[in-house]
Amino acid sequence: MRVARLFGTAFSLSLRRALAYRTNLFFDALLALVDLTASIATIGIVFTQTGLLAGWSAGQMLALTGTYALITGLRAAFLDPSLADFAQQIRDGRLDTYLLRPATSVVLATCTRHAPLALVQSFLGVGVIILGLRALGSVPSPLAVAGWAFLTLIGLLIGWATLVGLASLAFWAPRLSLGVLHGAAWETGRYPVDIYGQWLRRLLTFAFPVAAVTTWPAQTLTRGPDPATLTLAVVLGGGFMVATMLLWRLGVRRYTGATS
Repeated sequence: MRVARLFGTAFSLSLRRALAYRTNLFFDALLALVDLTASIATIGIVFTQTGLLAGWSAGQMLALTGTYALITGLRAAFLDPSLADFAQQIRDGRLDTYLLRPATSVVLATCTRHAPLALVQSFLGVGVIILGLRALGSVPSPLAVAGWAFLTLIGLLIGWATLVGLASLAFWAPRLSLGVLHGAAWETGRYPVDIYGQWLRRLLTFAFPVAAVTTWPAQTLTRGPDPATLTLAVVLGGGFMVATMLLWRLGVRRYTGATS
């Protein structure tokens, strides 16, 4: 509850700051709309040539695109602002600000600076999901919706774990920046992992589990929940969370800041 209150307070402060620049809301919404429109247009072009893409119909692809936009918007709103200059904070000692406060340092350092306007992308993503379900002409069962929500949450946690894990490498190499690599890998989540070759599909399932971030939630929503998929997602999410926390603690022990 303490972490939840801290998170809520940080979001409230960020929202007040964001609303002071309301013009940004218009441009953020416009950019998100253009991006999603381009994705939808690409799907439309592909499915003028084929009825299925690696077993995925047009409606299912729309559901996946919407899920990708939803999670990407949540990541951009709640995670990216805090981690954008994480390596610089280590270099100049500003990380001390978080380590000396009476709260969980990893939460303070990675989740307390927000960009609320980025949630526009998430709202538009929900609209694309609804569009995809209408194209399928079916209403998902309550169990499928619950499975989708659960897997979406796990996908967001995996996104947090991978971002924080890569950022934590800055404790050993402060000038190392792997943000571009993470962004390129994240972009593969726009499409189902089934379209990739076997070796890349395994890489995107176990090494950088994009499958758990977008493919599995969309698959569960449109085809129904699969116990094996849910179990594997929980194992992957738990494994990445544990590994990231261990890496963070090792990094903090190594850290020498301005107050050291």
